[in-house]
This record gives sequence, structure tokens and C-alpha cells, in this order.
Amino acid sequence: MHKVLVAVDGSEHSERVVRYLIGLIQDGGLLGGNVEVHLVNAQSFLPTRIAQTMSKDELDRYYDGKSAEDAHKAIALLKQQGIAFTFHTLHGDAATRIVACSKSLGCDSIILGSHGSGFLEGIFLGSVAAKVIQLSSIPITLVK
Repeated sequence: MHKVLVAVDGSEHSERVVRYLIGLIQDGGLLGGNVEVHLVNAQSFLPTRIAQTMSKDELDRYYDGKSAEDAHKAIALLKQQGIAFTFHTLHGDAATRIVACSKSLGCDSIILGSHGSGFLEGIFLGSVAAKVIQLSSIPITLVK
């Protein structure tokens, strides 16, 4: 079984990532349908001045809610196609957390968008994608 980590951020690019994955699974391509999908969304930490005014439960609810909102389209697409997946909310630096999560889950590959919804959207290669490439030792597919 091929374990794949799919990173989404709610952007148009991450929706293309999920559509690409669906195509790979349905067409029997690279993954051939024998795949374990781990869908992840990474939430940056709130500024300290805001976070310190919130309880741990409030912070968890905020991060989980924002993560679910960012992954809503991806989750709907996978469910619509009947593709099983496990959803993970990550906290902190997106690239670092994506790579760490892929290692802890024993993933065989990572699929993510070449650009995201962050500040550097539209610049040659998104900063998260570039850092994941730098940090990861497993194959990475970038979807443009």
C-alpha cells in the first residue's frame, strides 16, 4: 500500500492537487487505487499577543475550525469520489510540520501545490513547497 500525504490550504492550487490525486487513483495510474491518503492542513501559530489571551481549548477550537474551513473543498471532493482519507490538522511552520507528519505516518510520497494562499502566491515557487522539497527525503509531486 502506498501512503501519500496531501497538503491543502484552501487555495485554488490545493483544489487542483486533490483533483490530480483523484485522477491518479481513478485512472489506476501511479497509485493504482491501492493508496492510503492522509490529507493535511497546517495552521500558522497566532501572534503571541493574541494567543496569550486565549485558553488552550479556545486555541484548539480556533486552529481546528480554521483548518476544517481551509480543507472544506478538498474533503468534499474526496468524499464525493468515495476516496477514504484521514484528515490531520497541523500547527506551526507549514513546511516543517508537513515533512514531520509525513515521517511520523511513514508516508511514501507527498503531493502539494506549487503555490498556496500565502503571502508569496504567484512568485516562482511557493515558499512552503520550496522548503518541503529542501527538507523531505521522500518523493514529492508538485501540482501547478
